[in-house]
Amino acid sequence: MNFLRCVLAGVTITIAAGCVSTSSSETRTPTNDPVLADARRRAEAHTSLAAEYYARGIYGVALSETKLAIKDDPSFVAAWNMQGLVLMELREDTMAREAFDRALRMDPNNSEVLNNYGWFVCVRGEHARGLEMLRRAGADPLYPTPEKAYLSAGLCMRRAGRSAEAETQLRAAVSIRPDLLGALFNLAELSYERGAMKDAENFITRYMRIASPNADALLLAVKIARANNDKIAEESYLQQMRRRFPDSAQSKEVGIAPSRN
Repeated sequence: MNFLRCVLAGVTITIAAGCVSTSSSETRTPTNDPVLADARRRAEAHTSLAAEYYARGIYGVALSETKLAIKDDPSFVAAWNMQGLVLMELREDTMAREAFDRALRMDPNNSEVLNNYGWFVCVRGEHARGLEMLRRAGADPLYPTPEKAYLSAGLCMRRAGRSAEAETQLRAAVSIRPDLLGALFNLAELSYERGAMKDAENFITRYMRIASPNADALLLAVKIARANNDKIAEESYLQQMRRRFPDSAQSKEVGIAPSRN
């Protein structure tokens, strides 16, 4: 799974892995020109390296690799797409838009670009525009990972305060990919918020089976267990918090005393 960064500000919508696509390849137009073919291979290699550095949070090097890829082959859509993602993380929004726009001008129906650009503009507050791009990505029958678009749309709708619609999108995501962590966590949180505690328990349990939970996930799990009066589950989650996050704000919220050094 690609490492994807989709942490939202202002509302706790965490663990959103799966939002964006960092593919370094695309369908090629056959060419008999060995020079062009070699340029494309170099561009693919640089874009692949950019994706690896992006995954590790080394954005300066990732950006340099995208520039090398574009220098080798300015028509390589995946390189512009990757550059948009890197610039988004660097908060170079004007240049990020230019990179995504360039990618879409070359391939207007590229679902990976639509998904990533849609997520970018949603995070920057342009919910309607972002959701339209995400709708187009998710509706593409040739898009190999439509669950990413559904997850992105669900998180975008949460940001816009459209919780019921967000849940619909997130359920669509897990129907395609049952182990999609970001969707499972957010479904647990949405279910808890609307008082559907059995649904919340189901989603957080599914999440816990396949993830190493962070403090936010354990906090939510404790709240759900308490709402369901499940003392055994509650104590299990509390023990994990005491062991792994004894001094966190989340532990303090559930009544765990800070550790003494």
